[in-house]
Amino acid sequence: MLAIPFLIRLALTVVVAVPSFSEAAQPDSPETGPALLPARNPHFVELSGTGYKRGLQYGKALKTEIADAVQRWKDDLRASRKQDPDTVIAAFLRETNFLPAIRKWTPDLLEEVRGIAEGAGQPFDTMLAFQCVDEIWVYFDDLDAHHCSGVGVARRGSSPAFVSQNLDLESFRNGSQTVLHIRPTATTPEQLIFTVAGLIAANGMNRAPVAVAVNTLMQLRASRDGLPVAFVIRGLLVRTSEREVLGFLKDVKHASGQNYIVGIGDRVFDFEASANGVVRYQLVPGGSPVFHTNHPLANKDLKSWYTLRLAGDSSVVRFASLDLRLGQKESDLSERAVKTTLRSRDSALNPVCRSLGQGGAGFTFGSVVMTLSKHPTMQVTVGPPDASEYVSYSFDTGGIASPP
Repeated sequence: MLAIPFLIRLALTVVVAVPSFSEAAQPDSPETGPALLPARNPHFVELSGTGYKRGLQYGKALKTEIADAVQRWKDDLRASRKQDPDTVIAAFLRETNFLPAIRKWTPDLLEEVRGIAEGAGQPFDTMLAFQCVDEIWVYFDDLDAHHCSGVGVARRGSSPAFVSQNLDLESFRNGSQTVLHIRPTATTPEQLIFTVAGLIAANGMNRAPVAVAVNTLMQLRASRDGLPVAFVIRGLLVRTSEREVLGFLKDVKHASGQNYIVGIGDRVFDFEASANGVVRYQLVPGGSPVFHTNHPLANKDLKSWYTLRLAGDSSVVRFASLDLRLGQKESDLSERAVKTTLRSRDSALNPVCRSLGQGGAGFTFGSVVMTLSKHPTMQVTVGPPDASEYVSYSFDTGGIASPP
């Protein structure tokens, strides 16, 4: 087993108990589980031009889908906060100050949000708050709204590097799975983005190739005037060199505690970002493989209320599952093995792959595997990856999905 910080080892061996997965069902993978359903295509939009023009195209193309996504979000705010959702949004924006950081670091994306709002017929303030998925979780200290699991593997011989993730979100977001294909400009690379309809990014890659996947780290200190996660992701993906990508990640002030698995060419990196610093996490020297869930393993910039919740903690159980499957010295680190891991249900209560309606607030909104080869590809599922096949998108095909 790869080296793991002492407190996490203690959690795995003493409290979580194995985790021998005493509550576990059999792993639900293509080898042992039901046959997969045919692949389902997410919404797909081509974007080009300046930030405002991109946003206008986005908003107009998915006007109905964005309206539905925003209404479901507002309904959830009303139910969870027991307040009018517009009042909640106004208070959130009044008590935070993200605009200066967005203007400083990603001004083009601020104009993209303005374009989305106009194209979709939504108020700008609503669409600005809609971009702040993690920041709203942080604002309310919503400890159970996030369950993402990410894996990165560097190039091995003829096998290219890849970055992958199960993106777990609230159940009300189902149906809004979207892929954006952003055309290159004279100064920015071509990009493929997986996201929620109306959101500028949840994860993604560019043609350089650079790939980014993220995991919420609620325990790390946040900043109400930092750069929100969605803007950090897109800010990384307009850069193409290791120096530029890692420099941006380290230089910005982060609004939310977040783990970033970043693939750049043949290499992968993992950084835990907080308001006061960005710290690299490595399972092994060289940094590959790396996997991460939703608790900090390297960054000590912790919130004052944080204590490690051991027994039954979803993040710790899922990390143990990733470690048992991928952390052994002789583990298979192929794309197939990682997909099997992303489809796994080693714990019945806290699986890596989470079904819609399984219980709790969230589910696996989609699974993404981004391959950093000479011909980079993004593979995505609509919903949990153990329920359907991946759909493949390629820059070589103009971003259009290949037939399943």
